[in-house]
Amino acid sequence: MSKLIFIYLIFPAALIALFLLSKDLELPDTMEETGISRVFLKMSLFIYQKIRHRIKSISGEKIRLYLGTLWQRKDLETAETEYFIRKISIVLLMATAGSFLSLMLCVSSGKSSHIKEGSVIERGAFGDREYELELVASDETGKELMDYTLPVRTREYTKEEAEDLFEEAGPVLEKKVLKENESFDQVTTDLDLVESIPEFPFTISWKMDNYEVLHLDGELNEDNIPKDGTAVTLKAIYSYEDMKWQQEFVANIFPRALSPAERAFKEIRKMLLQADQDSLTETDIELPGEYEGRKLFWSERKEDNSLLLLLLTLIGGAASYVMKDKELKKAMEQRYSQMLSDYPQFVSQLVLYMGAGMTMRNILIKLSANYDRKKKAGDEKRYLYEEVQRASRELSTGSSEGDVYVRLGLRCGGQQYTRLVTLLSQNLRKGNSELLALLQEESKKAFEERMDKARKAGEEAGTKLLLPMIIMLVIVMVVIMIPAYMAF
Repeated sequence: MSKLIFIYLIFPAALIALFLLSKDLELPDTMEETGISRVFLKMSLFIYQKIRHRIKSISGEKIRLYLGTLWQRKDLETAETEYFIRKISIVLLMATAGSFLSLMLCVSSGKSSHIKEGSVIERGAFGDREYELELVASDETGKELMDYTLPVRTREYTKEEAEDLFEEAGPVLEKKVLKENESFDQVTTDLDLVESIPEFPFTISWKMDNYEVLHLDGELNEDNIPKDGTAVTLKAIYSYEDMKWQQEFVANIFPRALSPAERAFKEIRKMLLQADQDSLTETDIELPGEYEGRKLFWSERKEDNSLLLLLLTLIGGAASYVMKDKELKKAMEQRYSQMLSDYPQFVSQLVLYMGAGMTMRNILIKLSANYDRKKKAGDEKRYLYEEVQRASRELSTGSSEGDVYVRLGLRCGGQQYTRLVTLLSQNLRKGNSELLALLQEESKKAFEERMDKARKAGEEAGTKLLLPMIIMLVIVMVVIMIPAYMAF
């Protein structure tokens, strides 16, 4: 655990160093956060300044194009800096949270233990929940000799205090007794002579005709088993109130060669279970302190998921960094889709106002004013009319009408807007009469394209519904066929 804590402390130390290095940096004026958020943004600015050229070479010009299109900011350098600072700050926040949570989890997992004074386990009082401990036995050199899961049962009381036990084994008893053995014809490992089975209200007691080979707890005495094996008759007595049943097993027990590790496991487990048995009426369990002249040191094996938590938060931070670009790309796609859907109505408005005798310059100013009024009233943002507003401001500042149309087409993108801008640019000197006819034709074409697009979307929706319809058909067929089949 100490090594893990050292690993978890590396990131807070790096965070402190980042704070000291970045505390005098100045954020862009558009970033008005205060408190801890501003601290993280400054640290992100420091990191960005160190890796700026590498990030730009990876992201290319696409990010700058997206930012300039969506935010309509002239200072793209500042916008790009702010964008990457916020991306890096998300990663820093997630990594910081993961580091501190992992550190706390690691400390808490090693802080609490059921083992007191090195070798004492406290039992629960009557009525408390029973629990299990994963115990590890090691000698003075730190070498692990065995690990064993010890069920810590609640303290048993005298006959006057305790209730009768109402559990027993039924047809499944044979499988439980065999434990790792396949059958009673060939028994080579310990049996499990259970005293109860949770599924049944019986108490089990055991009798056998050879206590030298098999102990009452089911453990085999390897030293007393003949080479050719021996048969031991087991009798399981089931008790429930005044009723008793008896079941008999004949176990053919054969010896098995034990490795040094298996022998150590068996012997230490025997001492452990004996210590448990000897202290059933006491509040503490005194764990064995010595094995074959070597002193035993006990510790509790605990599950520590703090490192996994740190890895997950770091992966989440990296994923959020990548997803930020995907969100930006998705916003661009939504903008393009919205502008395509607004195109037919936009051309219709141009035809309407031009038919009323307005010039194209005045039409753009009029549409800009209408959109500004609707936006103040709470209507949603429309990217097309945002660009119209921008074109209107350019016209008001004295920009050339032809240049304004060209820039409007470039910002809107798409074949339709390129076609419209071409019409406007080519007819600046030809008068509104010819332009009006061309716009009327363009309006008709735009609505036809919108109808085609809607028809195509409907066909795609029908294709997507094909699989659910097939599943529903199969379900209906099953509902009809199964009762008909069962009726025969």
